[in-house]
This record gives sequence, C-alpha cells and structure tokens, in this order.
Amino acid sequence: MHRPTPTPTPTVVASVVLLGGGLAATPLPAQLADNTTTRACEPGALHPDAPLETRQFDFLIGRYEMSLHAWTGDGWSPPRPVGALWEGWYGLDGRVIVDEWFDLDTRNDRPPVRGVNVRIFDPNEELWKMMWIAEPGYQVQDLRAEVRDGVLTMWQVYPDRPGWKAEFEVTDADHWARIAYVQEEEGGAWTPQFRLAASRVPCD
Repeated sequence: MHRPTPTPTPTVVASVVLLGGGLAATPLPAQLADNTTTRACEPGALHPDAPLETRQFDFLIGRYEMSLHAWTGDGWSPPRPVGALWEGWYGLDGRVIVDEWFDLDTRNDRPPVRGVNVRIFDPNEELWKMMWIAEPGYQVQDLRAEVRDGVLTMWQVYPDRPGWKAEFEVTDADHWARIAYVQEEEGGAWTPQFRLAASRVPCD
C-alpha cells in the first residue's frame, strides 16, 4: 500500500465522521450537479510557486464516492448504507487544495450535511494548516497535518480534541482512505475507529 510522502504522488478531512455507502447507482442531485462538475472535473493545477509538499494531499483532486467502515476489533465492517460525494480541486490559483463533502442521502428526515476544507502547506512550520466548516452545525474546525513515519497524519487544534487523529492511505490513483483513531486513556495506545474510503467517479 502506498502512503503519502513529501514527494509528489500520483493524482483528502473532512474532520467530521459521516456514514458513506456505494454511490455507483446514485444520481447526483440536480442542485449539486452544476456546482460540482467544473470544479471537480476541471480542477486546475498546482501553482509553480506552491510548495512541493502541496502534492501530499493531491489525491483529493477529483470526484469520489464514499463508504464508511467501522472497526470491529478484528477488522473493518461492511460499508454503511448512506451515500456521500467528496470532491477536490486546486484553489487560490493552485496554491491550496479545496475539498468539499456532499451528503446525498436525506433519509430519516435528517438535513443533508455539506462541508468544505481549505488546506495549505506552511513551509515555515513544515506542516499543513486546514480549516473545515459545514452546515448544519456551522462550527469552524482548525486542523493540522504532517507526514509522520511516512504516513500523512491529521489532528485537530480547535476546538481542542485530545485523543483523536486521522491517517490517510493512498492505494492507487483512484482509491484512498482516511482512518480515524481514538487514544486509550490507559497506556496511550491508538485504536482505529472508522475508515472512510474513497473511490474515484469518472467525469462525463
């Protein structure tokens, strides 16, 4: 399995835990289609002056269908039957990565969740600085990420969220995942909690 490194990767946090499912047969709602096609399918390019490390998150570029798997203690559960779409593109003339979550399933009379990340690499501090906001909820979250032992690792600094982190895995150019962990109070061991898996959706 390939894990992101500071060198460019072939062309993803949301920090909110959402349920995902297979979307191959799920049509994109009309109210989203016009807003997402250009951004995800014409994502722009990395600015020549942007830090090379910006490519650590370039696996987010494009359109992906999502599934969520829970850790059972012995392995990952089957995907949960709730749909979502995650799309990424270059922003600020190729200096940042913007990625957006669309909850496509409105069953159980719950409002759909929509959120957006803006991710920028700070070469002075040699880490990622990221902001996430979603509605409903409207809580801005301040996140950081860096490569630790070859693994792109994310944590939250505001609101303070001790004992939580997420790691990203890139399987190939069309598949990646974000694994959320919680830290045990005794011993400090990290236990996996959820695996949010992404599969690329081709652009028409």
